[in-house]
Amino acid sequence: MHSWFILIGLALMLLAGFGGNFIPVWGPMHQIVSFALGTLLLLVGFIFLMISKFYVRPSANMAYVRTGFGGRKVVLDGGALVFPYLHTLVPVSLETMKLEVERKGPDALITRDNLRVDVKAEFYIKVQPEVDAILNAARSLGDKSVNAQSVSQLVFEKLVSALRSVAATKDLVEIHAQRDAFASSVQQLVRSDLEQNGLTLESVTISRLDQTSQEMLSDNNIFDAQGKRKITEITQAALVERNRLEQEARREITLKNVQTQKEILELERQRAEAEAAQQAEVAKVQAEKKREADTYRIEQERQVQEAQIQQEQAVRVAAIERDRLLLLKQQELQKTDIDREKAVELAQREKEIAVAEAERQRAEAEKQALEAQAERERAKQQVITVEQLAAAEREAQAKLIAAKQQIEQERIKRETDVQVAAFAEVKQAEAQKQAAELEAQATLTRAQAEAKARELQAQGETAVKMVDVNIAREQVEIERARVEVERQALEYRQTYSEAALKFELEKLRIEAQRDVQVELARSIGEFMSRGTMNIFGDPETLARMTEQYAKGLGLGMAVDGALAGLQALGDGNGKLGEMAQQLMAIAQRIGAVRMQAQTDAAQTTDTKPEA
Repeated sequence: MHSWFILIGLALMLLAGFGGNFIPVWGPMHQIVSFALGTLLLLVGFIFLMISKFYVRPSANMAYVRTGFGGRKVVLDGGALVFPYLHTLVPVSLETMKLEVERKGPDALITRDNLRVDVKAEFYIKVQPEVDAILNAARSLGDKSVNAQSVSQLVFEKLVSALRSVAATKDLVEIHAQRDAFASSVQQLVRSDLEQNGLTLESVTISRLDQTSQEMLSDNNIFDAQGKRKITEITQAALVERNRLEQEARREITLKNVQTQKEILELERQRAEAEAAQQAEVAKVQAEKKREADTYRIEQERQVQEAQIQQEQAVRVAAIERDRLLLLKQQELQKTDIDREKAVELAQREKEIAVAEAERQRAEAEKQALEAQAERERAKQQVITVEQLAAAEREAQAKLIAAKQQIEQERIKRETDVQVAAFAEVKQAEAQKQAAELEAQATLTRAQAEAKARELQAQGETAVKMVDVNIAREQVEIERARVEVERQALEYRQTYSEAALKFELEKLRIEAQRDVQVELARSIGEFMSRGTMNIFGDPETLARMTEQYAKGLGLGMAVDGALAGLQALGDGNGKLGEMAQQLMAIAQRIGAVRMQAQTDAAQTTDTKPEA
């Protein structure tokens, strides 16, 4: 803009001097006005040029100190003209300056406990926007600009000295634990010195703090020698403590692992027991259901067979009744024939009596003889009828008893088979449960022994420097534990074998009992079929007699078994054998009395039919 003023001013001055040559009406007055106006514009242009060239105005983060013609002047908010050779301008930065101070290696700080510490600190310094502070800062630096580099050159040693002074009053651990206190102490110590230079210390931060490496320490330095000794003491003590903590942690981890393994094995054992118990319960329930189903089926079959037998018996009774009625009809016909013959004979006799009175007595005698003969014939026919009815009834009763015997044998056999199967399944489930429990117990014992072995091994590793005697003793304990586990496993295996043997013996006993029941039913049937009996009473009387007979046979078998056992016992011992012989004699007498009673009862019932 000032260039335009100067150019226009020069143009007006030239126009004032030479305008008459070009403009006809250009007079002296025009020349004066044009010259004055050009001079004014030229003057204004030069003024603007001087202002734009030599006028200085600081920014918001800067201040100037002008010295020379006119004295010292601080330019802070406004501006000032600075002419070369007349004035000197010193810029002063008002920004916060970050000064880094790092001391490490041989230059590291020495603490109160004679340890060297590597430190890196940051000092945040600024010049306050005040006239006195700006003048002091400019005066301290002379003609240099007030910036971070120049300030660092000015106060670096002061800052280092403050760090060393404060570090000498504190231990290394104290400095590390109280960094803020250390920084505050340095700040308080160096603040007054910086204020004399027009600088204000805002804050101090410690960005790095560490012990100086031992390779940087000198054995010929008393501070380094004492520091090395203390470092060695502290580090060795720390190593010992760390080793103790590591070993303790390792022991705790091992113990925790062993405990966890024990708990896992215990849970597995409980799970195995629960599964075995559940399987045994399921097998037991299934066997019970199967037994009930078989019992129900056998009962249904028995009822069906009884119904069939009753139906057949009813048919046989109807046939017998039909035969009896036929016999009665035949008897009536025979009686009618006899009566007719008798009537004929009587008529003939009467005719003969009418012919001859003399023969009346003889005719009367013949009549009586014929009547006696007819009566005998009628009695004979009645006897034949009764014998045929009795034979038919005996045949029907024998068939009924044989059918009931067959049904009873089949029912006893089926029930025995069902009981044997159910007992076998229950015993098998119990044996499986017991085997599972024994196996789980053996597994737990083996795991405990292995855990004990691992624990002993861990203790052996911890005590590496122990004598060989302790190692041998621990090995003996481990071997003893292993032998104990094997012994328990053998005991469990033997127990399982005994359980299996008991199961087989019980199975054989049930099968033998089944055979006894079958033979008992067969003997009852044979006895009933061979005897010729007249039973006075109802069918319940026959059932009670059969039951008493069966009980008698059962007692006889029991007595025979007891006698055999006592005889075997008497063969093996002395006094005990004598007692066994006495018991055998008593049992034989009891058996003889009961057999005699049964024989008498059989003879009583084995009677012939009477007319």
